[in-house]
Amino acid sequence: MWVKRYLTLGNDRPMWALAVDTLLSVNAAKSAGAIRKTAQINTFLQSWTPAIHHASNLPEYLKRMMSVAKKHNASFAAIKLDSALKRQLPIWYHLGATKKMRRLNNTRVGDCLRTCHDVRIVDDVARMVRRECYEAAIAGGNDYIPDDCQCLRCTADRQRGCKGPHNCCAAARSLLREVRPKWHPEAPSPHDGLSLTNRRQEKNEKALADAGTLTFDPSITQGGGLDEAFRVFVDTTVHDEPPAVRR
Repeated sequence: MWVKRYLTLGNDRPMWALAVDTLLSVNAAKSAGAIRKTAQINTFLQSWTPAIHHASNLPEYLKRMMSVAKKHNASFAAIKLDSALKRQLPIWYHLGATKKMRRLNNTRVGDCLRTCHDVRIVDDVARMVRRECYEAAIAGGNDYIPDDCQCLRCTADRQRGCKGPHNCCAAARSLLREVRPKWHPEAPSPHDGLSLTNRRQEKNEKALADAGTLTFDPSITQGGGLDEAFRVFVDTTVHDEPPAVRR
Protein backbone atom coordinates (compact mmCIF):
# COMPACT_ATOMS: atom_id res chain seq x y z
CA MET A 1 0.00 0.00 0.00
CA TRP A 2 2.90 2.35 0.73
CA VAL A 3 4.21 1.90 -2.80
CA LYS A 4 0.79 2.56 -4.28
CA ARG A 5 0.36 5.77 -2.29
CA TYR A 6 3.89 6.90 -3.12
CA LEU A 7 3.18 6.44 -6.82
CA THR A 8 0.17 8.74 -6.68
CA LEU A 9 1.47 11.67 -8.71
CA GLY A 10 -1.55 13.95 -9.01
CA ASN A 11 -2.87 16.72 -6.76
CA ASP A 12 -3.83 14.15 -4.13
CA ARG A 13 -0.25 12.97 -3.67
CA PRO A 14 0.55 12.68 0.05
CA MET A 15 2.98 15.20 1.51
CA TRP A 16 5.21 12.46 2.90
CA ALA A 17 5.88 11.27 -0.66
CA LEU A 18 7.75 14.51 -1.35
CA ALA A 19 10.07 13.78 1.57
CA VAL A 20 10.56 10.25 0.23
CA ASP A 21 11.56 11.72 -3.15
CA THR A 22 14.38 13.59 -1.42
CA LEU A 23 15.53 10.64 0.68
CA LEU A 24 15.64 8.33 -2.33
CA SER A 25 17.53 10.95 -4.34
CA VAL A 26 20.29 11.49 -1.78
CA ASN A 27 20.73 7.72 -1.49
CA ALA A 28 21.05 6.95 -5.19
CA ALA A 29 23.01 3.78 -5.94
CA LYS A 30 26.57 4.09 -7.21
CA SER A 31 25.43 2.56 -10.50
CA ALA A 32 23.71 5.87 -11.26
CA GLY A 33 27.11 7.51 -11.59
CA ALA A 34 27.65 11.20 -10.87
CA ILE A 35 23.95 11.95 -11.04
CA ARG A 36 22.95 15.59 -10.59
CA LYS A 37 20.27 16.28 -7.98
CA THR A 38 18.51 18.53 -10.50
CA ALA A 39 18.18 15.56 -12.85
CA GLN A 40 16.40 13.36 -10.30
CA ILE A 41 12.61 13.36 -10.35
CA ASN A 42 11.27 9.91 -9.47
CA THR A 43 13.14 6.60 -9.43
CA PHE A 44 10.07 4.76 -10.83
CA LEU A 45 10.00 7.14 -13.81
CA GLN A 46 13.75 7.15 -14.44
CA SER A 47 16.57 4.67 -14.91
CA TRP A 48 18.47 5.40 -11.67
CA THR A 49 17.78 3.42 -8.49
CA PRO A 50 18.29 4.08 -4.78
CA ALA A 51 20.70 1.99 -2.72
CA ILE A 52 18.78 -0.41 -0.48
CA HIS A 53 21.64 -2.63 0.73
CA HIS A 54 22.39 -2.96 4.42
CA ALA A 55 25.04 -0.22 4.39
CA SER A 56 22.73 2.32 2.76
CA ASN A 57 21.71 5.38 4.78
CA LEU A 58 18.15 5.03 3.54
CA PRO A 59 15.72 4.59 6.47
CA GLU A 60 14.71 0.98 7.07
CA TYR A 61 11.04 1.58 6.30
CA LEU A 62 11.99 2.92 2.85
CA LYS A 63 14.33 0.01 2.26
CA ARG A 64 11.38 -2.28 2.95
CA MET A 65 9.12 -0.27 0.65
CA MET A 66 11.60 -0.40 -2.21
CA SER A 67 12.35 -4.09 -1.57
CA VAL A 68 8.65 -4.91 -1.85
CA ALA A 69 8.42 -2.92 -5.08
CA LYS A 70 11.47 -4.74 -6.44
CA LYS A 71 10.18 -8.15 -5.36
CA HIS A 72 6.93 -7.67 -7.25
CA ASN A 73 8.56 -5.87 -10.22
CA ALA A 74 6.59 -2.65 -9.78
CA SER A 75 7.37 -0.50 -12.79
CA PHE A 76 6.13 2.07 -15.27
CA ALA A 77 5.18 -0.33 -18.01
CA ALA A 78 2.37 0.64 -20.35
CA ILE A 79 2.26 -1.61 -23.41
CA LYS A 80 1.55 1.32 -25.71
CA LEU A 81 1.64 4.98 -24.71
CA ASP A 82 -0.17 7.84 -26.38
CA SER A 83 1.85 10.87 -27.42
CA ALA A 84 0.62 13.05 -24.56
CA LEU A 85 1.78 10.50 -21.98
CA LYS A 86 5.19 10.15 -23.63
CA ARG A 87 5.64 13.91 -23.33
CA GLN A 88 5.04 13.80 -19.57
CA LEU A 89 7.98 11.49 -18.85
CA PRO A 90 11.23 12.89 -17.43
CA ILE A 91 13.84 13.37 -20.15
CA TRP A 92 16.75 12.89 -17.74
CA TYR A 93 17.60 9.23 -17.13
CA HIS A 94 14.75 8.44 -19.49
CA LEU A 95 13.31 4.94 -19.16
CA GLY A 96 13.34 4.37 -22.90
CA ALA A 97 16.59 6.05 -23.91
CA THR A 98 19.72 4.59 -25.46
CA LYS A 99 22.93 4.23 -23.46
CA LYS A 100 24.29 7.34 -25.18
CA MET A 101 21.68 9.41 -23.36
CA ARG A 102 23.46 8.66 -20.09
CA ARG A 103 26.50 10.61 -21.25
CA LEU A 104 24.28 13.59 -22.02
CA ASN A 105 22.58 13.68 -18.63
CA ASN A 106 25.40 15.18 -16.61
CA THR A 107 27.17 17.57 -18.96
CA ARG A 108 27.60 21.33 -18.74
CA VAL A 109 24.95 21.86 -21.38
CA GLY A 110 22.67 19.46 -19.49
CA ASP A 111 23.08 21.64 -16.41
CA CYS A 112 22.20 24.69 -18.48
CA LEU A 113 19.10 23.01 -19.90
CA ARG A 114 17.87 22.27 -16.39
CA THR A 115 18.90 25.53 -14.75
CA CYS A 116 18.31 28.15 -17.44
CA HIS A 117 15.62 26.49 -19.55
CA ASP A 118 13.68 24.49 -16.92
CA VAL A 119 13.98 21.30 -18.96
CA ARG A 120 12.60 18.41 -16.94
CA ILE A 121 10.28 16.37 -19.16
CA VAL A 122 10.18 15.25 -22.79
CA ASP A 123 7.76 18.02 -23.73
CA ASP A 124 10.25 20.64 -22.53
CA VAL A 125 12.87 19.20 -24.92
CA ALA A 126 10.40 19.07 -27.81
CA ARG A 127 9.48 22.70 -27.13
CA MET A 128 13.10 23.79 -27.47
CA VAL A 129 13.62 21.80 -30.66
CA ARG A 130 10.54 23.47 -32.17
CA ARG A 131 11.76 26.99 -31.39
CA GLU A 132 11.14 28.99 -34.57
CA CYS A 133 14.48 30.80 -34.63
CA TYR A 134 16.36 27.51 -34.21
CA GLU A 135 14.34 25.76 -36.90
CA ALA A 136 15.08 28.66 -39.25
CA ALA A 137 18.79 28.51 -38.39
CA ILE A 138 19.10 24.80 -39.23
CA ALA A 139 16.87 24.95 -42.29
CA GLY A 140 19.84 25.84 -44.51
CA GLY A 141 21.62 22.63 -43.58
CA ASN A 142 24.83 24.40 -42.55
CA ASP A 143 27.00 22.90 -39.83
CA TYR A 144 27.60 26.32 -38.31
CA ILE A 145 24.60 27.78 -36.51
CA PRO A 146 25.05 31.40 -35.36
CA ASP A 147 24.03 32.02 -31.79
CA ASP A 148 23.33 35.73 -31.87
CA CYS A 149 19.54 35.53 -32.11
CA GLN A 150 17.79 38.49 -30.50
CA CYS A 151 14.29 37.00 -30.33
CA LEU A 152 12.40 37.31 -27.04
CA ARG A 153 12.96 33.70 -25.99
CA CYS A 154 16.70 33.66 -26.71
CA THR A 155 17.11 37.03 -25.00
CA ALA A 156 15.24 35.72 -21.95
CA ASP A 157 17.51 32.65 -21.92
CA ARG A 158 20.62 34.83 -21.85
CA GLN A 159 19.17 36.87 -19.01
CA ARG A 160 18.81 33.65 -17.04
CA GLY A 161 22.46 32.78 -17.62
CA CYS A 162 22.48 30.74 -20.85
CA LYS A 163 25.46 31.64 -23.03
CA GLY A 164 24.27 29.85 -26.16
CA PRO A 165 20.52 29.34 -26.59
CA HIS A 166 20.88 27.73 -30.01
CA ASN A 167 23.55 25.38 -28.69
CA CYS A 168 21.10 24.33 -26.01
CA CYS A 169 18.40 23.81 -28.66
CA ALA A 170 20.85 21.58 -30.53
CA ALA A 171 21.56 19.66 -27.31
CA ALA A 172 17.82 19.22 -26.76
CA ARG A 173 17.58 17.81 -30.28
CA SER A 174 20.37 15.34 -29.46
CA LEU A 175 18.54 14.24 -26.32
CA LEU A 176 15.33 13.61 -28.23
CA ARG A 177 17.19 11.52 -30.81
CA GLU A 178 18.28 9.10 -28.09
CA VAL A 179 14.70 8.24 -27.07
CA ARG A 180 13.75 4.87 -28.57
CA PRO A 181 10.79 4.68 -31.00
CA LYS A 182 8.34 3.11 -28.53
CA TRP A 183 8.82 6.08 -26.22
CA HIS A 184 9.40 8.88 -28.74
CA PRO A 185 6.50 11.38 -28.79
CA GLU A 186 6.72 11.90 -32.54
CA ALA A 187 7.24 8.30 -33.62
CA PRO A 188 4.11 6.74 -35.14
CA SER A 189 2.60 3.99 -33.01
CA PRO A 190 1.51 0.76 -34.68
CA HIS A 191 -2.22 0.63 -35.27
CA ASP A 192 -3.59 -2.19 -33.13
CA GLY A 193 -7.17 -2.16 -34.42
CA LEU A 194 -8.40 -2.44 -30.84
CA SER A 195 -9.45 1.07 -29.87
CA LEU A 196 -13.13 1.95 -29.89
CA THR A 197 -14.34 4.43 -32.48
CA ASN A 198 -15.09 7.98 -31.35
CA ARG A 199 -18.81 7.22 -31.69
CA ARG A 200 -18.57 4.20 -29.37
CA GLN A 201 -16.48 6.16 -26.89
CA GLU A 202 -19.16 8.85 -26.82
CA LYS A 203 -21.83 6.20 -26.25
CA ASN A 204 -19.77 4.82 -23.37
CA GLU A 205 -19.52 8.26 -21.79
CA LYS A 206 -23.30 8.65 -22.01
CA ALA A 207 -23.87 5.14 -20.67
CA LEU A 208 -21.50 5.84 -17.78
CA ALA A 209 -23.40 9.02 -16.90
CA ASP A 210 -26.78 7.26 -17.17
CA ALA A 211 -25.71 4.03 -15.43
CA GLY A 212 -26.25 2.20 -18.70
CA THR A 213 -24.46 -0.66 -20.44
CA LEU A 214 -20.83 -0.05 -21.41
CA THR A 215 -19.02 -1.48 -24.42
CA PHE A 216 -15.72 -3.06 -23.39
CA ASP A 217 -12.76 -1.06 -24.67
CA PRO A 218 -9.92 -3.48 -25.54
CA SER A 219 -7.45 -0.72 -26.42
CA ILE A 220 -3.90 -1.24 -25.16
CA THR A 221 -3.02 2.44 -25.60
CA GLN A 222 -2.33 4.08 -22.25
CA GLY A 223 -3.36 7.70 -21.82
CA GLY A 224 -4.19 9.84 -18.83
CA GLY A 225 -1.67 10.58 -16.09
CA LEU A 226 1.66 8.89 -15.47
CA ASP A 227 0.45 7.21 -12.29
CA GLU A 228 -2.15 5.29 -14.32
CA ALA A 229 0.62 3.37 -16.11
CA PHE A 230 2.33 1.72 -13.13
CA ARG A 231 2.12 -2.06 -13.05
CA VAL A 232 3.39 -4.96 -10.93
CA PHE A 233 4.85 -8.27 -12.14
CA VAL A 234 6.44 -6.44 -15.07
CA ASP A 235 8.82 -8.30 -17.37
CA THR A 236 11.55 -5.67 -17.72
CA THR A 237 13.27 -7.63 -20.50
CA VAL A 238 10.56 -6.54 -22.93
CA HIS A 239 10.41 -2.97 -21.65
CA ASP A 240 11.40 -1.40 -24.97
CA GLU A 241 9.70 -3.88 -27.28
CA PRO A 242 6.79 -2.60 -29.39
CA PRO A 243 3.37 -4.07 -28.60
CA ALA A 244 2.09 -7.07 -30.51
CA VAL A 245 -0.64 -6.11 -32.98
CA ARG A 246 -3.26 -7.95 -34.97
CA ARG A 247 -2.42 -8.64 -38.60
